[in-house]
Amino acid sequence: MIVDSRHILFSPQAVRAALTAYRELFPQKQTPGILGPIFIRSNSPILLGIKVQAVGASGFREFEMEESEVAAMLIVYCRKMKIPLPRTANKSLEVEGDNIALIVSKAMSLSA
Repeated sequence: MIVDSRHILFSPQAVRAALTAYRELFPQKQTPGILGPIFIRSNSPILLGIKVQAVGASGFREFEMEESEVAAMLIVYCRKMKIPLPRTANKSLEVEGDNIALIVSKAMSLSA
């Protein structure tokens, strides 16, 4: 068996860019307003804290994004950036310092 495995590391700036793109593609899934700080609230399972300031408001409201939606957001962003991801590969997330890693692995059997 051969296993192809990749770690695609998203810096905090890349996570912000991915979230901005995700908000544009799926506005119904996100609270409208000005995007504020984004931070990792939990490592396992991954939970993002996102602060959004409503138009005309003086403060930020905090919302959470669960791991499954973070994964979907990063996969959509990879497609937008033309980073190839095999559809049949296993995908998971890990926190590495301030970064989020999308781990893509695909097992291939040997054929004679």
